[in-house]
This record gives sequence, structure tokens and C-alpha cells, in this order.
Amino acid sequence: MRSFSFSSIPNLEDLSISSFSTSPSGESRSYGTGYSRGPVCMEKVHMHLIDPEASILLKEIAELMILAGHAPNICRDYGETRHHMLMQFLSLLGVQIEQKSHNNPAAATANGACSMQLYEKNQKMWIQALRVVVSIVLPEERDACAQIFGCDHKVEEDCFARATTRCTGELLAVGSMMASVKVNDQQYHKVPLLLQMHEEFTKLEPSISGLLSGDAKGVISEQASMLLGKLGETASNLLLEFLNVCSNLEPCQNTMLDGDILPLTRHVMGFVEQLNEYSDTINLILLLVVDEEEEDKEITKSPWERYMLMLLARLQVKVEEKAESYKDERLRYIFLMNNAMHVLKGSGSSDLSMSVWDDWNRQQLVVRVERYATAYLRASWTGALFQLSDQVVPSDHMRYETNWVKKEL
Repeated sequence: MRSFSFSSIPNLEDLSISSFSTSPSGESRSYGTGYSRGPVCMEKVHMHLIDPEASILLKEIAELMILAGHAPNICRDYGETRHHMLMQFLSLLGVQIEQKSHNNPAAATANGACSMQLYEKNQKMWIQALRVVVSIVLPEERDACAQIFGCDHKVEEDCFARATTRCTGELLAVGSMMASVKVNDQQYHKVPLLLQMHEEFTKLEPSISGLLSGDAKGVISEQASMLLGKLGETASNLLLEFLNVCSNLEPCQNTMLDGDILPLTRHVMGFVEQLNEYSDTINLILLLVVDEEEEDKEITKSPWERYMLMLLARLQVKVEEKAESYKDERLRYIFLMNNAMHVLKGSGSSDLSMSVWDDWNRQQLVVRVERYATAYLRASWTGALFQLSDQVVPSDHMRYETNWVKKEL
């Protein structure tokens, strides 16, 4: 058995770092410690899990043993030997390390949760391992079985199933376990990572099923279905949890009353832009409860669009609650305008412009900004206009300015 090298697989730690925030147009978005959503460019690696020269000898031995009636023995021994070898590959890819780190109390805090940094690292390992196993390891093992046991199709299928089923099941089990792991930070920070795992596995699952057959295919298909269901259910619950966070969050009293954008507004818009990349997956997994009164008008919107509108509606309530902290009425409307403009600007970004932000919703935001601007003008100029006396004859310039202000008010 030849040694296995990962030199052609890129170092994911070199990817750019970003969080729930917007990035300049044209750049890919990433989350946390920097796992890019886009496909990682991985060179086509062709490797021989078994030395080609050894395969020739093994083929001769297999043919003799099958003719001698020892097919069950060779299937058992080959499957067990190759299983241990493929499990070593998983260890090299970080899968076993990942599992131990989640089960090791020393790697978790007192409440049993791991750090977000550790969770992201393990998520990257799992996706990378999934890509390598499905794209390289399983096809190569399939070719090896065909080369050695090609004289008997039944033996070939049995050997391949025995060698790969438990290894593949272990990989899926680790992915399912990651959906249940708690992190020290807010749990909803896991949502983009879970959605990426869901998307990645959805793309690769047909390749796994295509390589297997018979009972092995049924076992792996059942595990695959459970994994997708677990990832989808957990992500959906965390999305709904984020809605409740926005509703129940108390306005921060320590925020500077300078009219600047509320940190919650930046966070929500960054969260929305991040999740919009996974809108297709969210539409598959998200189950929202819609009021009967709103059911007719919401029937044409996707679950992701309805979720986004609900989230922004709750954000608006929190912004208005925070606005009550402003004693200066003029500064209050500046604060409201800044937050509304931040949402309006986000709605015009290339990532969201083709989503929920249709003309009607964008027009509603424009009307809201204009309403705040008018209220600011009234708060700023009404007092000054009351000081103007009817007996004073203004100059032409003053008359023009006064008429303009009255018209705006």
C-alpha cells in the first residue's frame, strides 16, 4: 500500500477572513475564520490506493481463490484490511481528530460547548474530507476492486461495499454530530456553516450513491437522508431563534446617542446578505408559520423572502424603540434616517437586488426615508418660522428661502 500525500490540496487557512459584514463588490464572501462558500480549486489527483504491480499479483491470487471456492474468505479479509486503510485516510483528513475534539471535555467549556473557532475548523475539515473521499478515494477504491476482482462481479461488489461502507458511514456520522454540537457564541452563528454543509453534501451525495449498490447503497442512502434532515432541521430552528433574538433583544443603553447606525442594524443586514447566498437551500428547509390574514398576500413569496421581511420588520421595531432614547427630536430623526438608509442601501446591493427587494418593498423603504427627512425638517425649521413676523418685509432672497422651507414643511 502506497503512502497518501495531500500536497495538491490547497491550504484553506490562507483564505480571506470576513464575518457578518459586507465586502467590496467582486470579492467572494466568507464567514468567520474564512471558509469560502465557492468551490475550492483542487487539482485532479490521481493516486493508486494499491500499488499497480501489487494489483497484478492480487488479481492472480483472487482468481485462484475464487476458483477454489474461497470467495467469502477473500471478501471478508479484503474488506477488513481496506476498511482500516480508509479509516487511516479519514484520520489524515482530520475527521477522527474532529470527532475526538468534540467528545473531549478538555476541548469544551464547562457548559459542554466548543469555541466557534474550533467548530469552524472542524467544519472545514469535514467538507474537505467529504470532497476528497467522494471525488478521489471512493472512485480509486472502486477501480482497484474492478481490477482485482473483475473476474467475478458479485465478489467485486461485495469487496467494495465491505471496504467503503463503514468508512463512508463514519464520515456522515461526524457530519450529523456537528449539527448537534453547541458553541460558546450565539448558536445562530452556525447557520451559514450548516447551510454550506447541506449544500456541499447535496451536490456530492449522488456520486456516493452511484458508486454503491445493493444493501450497502440502501444503508448509506438512509444515513445520507438522516444527515440532510439533521442539518436542515438544525439550521431552520436556529433561523427562527434569530427572529426571537431580534424581537426580545433589549436596546443597548450604552450606545452613543450620536445618530449613528445601530449595531443591530449592521449585524442583521450582514446576516441577511450572508444567508442570501444560500437562499435556495433555505427555501427547502425553512418552515414558517404565516398568519391567516397574511396567507393570501404571502403565498407568492418564498420561505426565504417571508423570513427576510419578518426579520426586517422586527429590526424596525427595535430601531424605533432605540429612537425613543433621543431627547433631541432632530437627532432622533437623523438616527432613524441613517438606519433606514443602511437597509435601503443593502437592498440595492447586487446580492439582494434580485431577491425579496421588489419594486414595492424598495419603494416602501424610500417612502420611510422621505418621511423621516420631512419630520427632521419640521423639527428643525418650525421653531424658526414661528419667529418670523408678518410685519417684517423680507428681502427677495429671504422670501425665496422662506417660501421653499414652508413648501417643504
